[in-house]
Amino acid sequence: MIGGLQMLRGVAATLVVLFHLQAAAVAEGHDPGFLRWFRFGEAGVDVFFVLSGFVIFHAVQGRQDRGAGWFLRQRFWRIVPPYWAALGLTLLALAGLSLIRGDWSEWPAAGQLLVSALLLPLPDQVMAVAWTLTVEGLFYLVFAATFFRFGARGAILALAIWALVTQGLKVWSPGLPGWLGLVLYSGVIEFLFGGLIALAHAAGWRRGAVPALVVGTLGLAAVVAGLLPFAWGREWVAGLPSAALVYALVAGGWRMPGWTLVWGEASYLLYLLHILVFSVAGTLLRMAGVAPYGSVPVMLGLGMLSIAVSVAATLWLERPYRAWAKGR
Repeated sequence: MIGGLQMLRGVAATLVVLFHLQAAAVAEGHDPGFLRWFRFGEAGVDVFFVLSGFVIFHAVQGRQDRGAGWFLRQRFWRIVPPYWAALGLTLLALAGLSLIRGDWSEWPAAGQLLVSALLLPLPDQVMAVAWTLTVEGLFYLVFAATFFRFGARGAILALAIWALVTQGLKVWSPGLPGWLGLVLYSGVIEFLFGGLIALAHAAGWRRGAVPALVVGTLGLAAVVAGLLPFAWGREWVAGLPSAALVYALVAGGWRMPGWTLVWGEASYLLYLLHILVFSVAGTLLRMAGVAPYGSVPVMLGLGMLSIAVSVAATLWLERPYRAWAKGR
């Protein structure tokens, strides 16, 4: 992957981590301190969606002859088994907590477990972040059904139609219930943004990297700080600065320090595991009489711990797993 984009993955995942830390502090009645400036850090998800659109279109250039089955297998082995591992750990932690409390009322029902395991487009999944993987999976299906039959233009057209339908329904029929809310999620236009950037990059577009970097950075910072509310349209307010950043880093081609590449490589596990780390470490802190979200230093410690766990898991578990999966 292009170095700048790998770093951006780390930034996006860390924004989500900081968002969840400040949200937990507010929910428990504590002052989040300077973390209040990350109250819309969930915009990291929008960065991920634009990145995904770019990476998928960029990665399959010249490989159209390999077919949709090859593509879907690649995506499955990259995304799903690590998610299943995180889901299993989450359930294990939840079972342990239920045993300690002697209360199994929070244990998910069988239907919820099935929805979560299969990443079905239904609400109330066990892991709060899993809905984004469901939307991502829908994007893979649309891409596979069009690119390998009609090429990049066909895939772009399909994404444009999907996005147009979601935008229309957002205006004329807001608040779609249940599975429709994910299948017709208006943020799918962000995949289109990334795909268009990939096509522009393939066509040789390189101009305007520095202005795009400035606009994207300032725009995303304003979104994260709450200066540009999502009420204006999340896919536009957060999606366009994210697209500007992706274009800038692709067009600029700047070299990045090695540690940022590891940070980015660990972003998927960080995204999957940080809430679990907060839960386990927070339970231990409470047993020791410390409020996990009661002070900024403790919250930053939780954030650093989640990053450290994710980097370690990436280096010692995910890398060997990817090498094994690639061999298959």
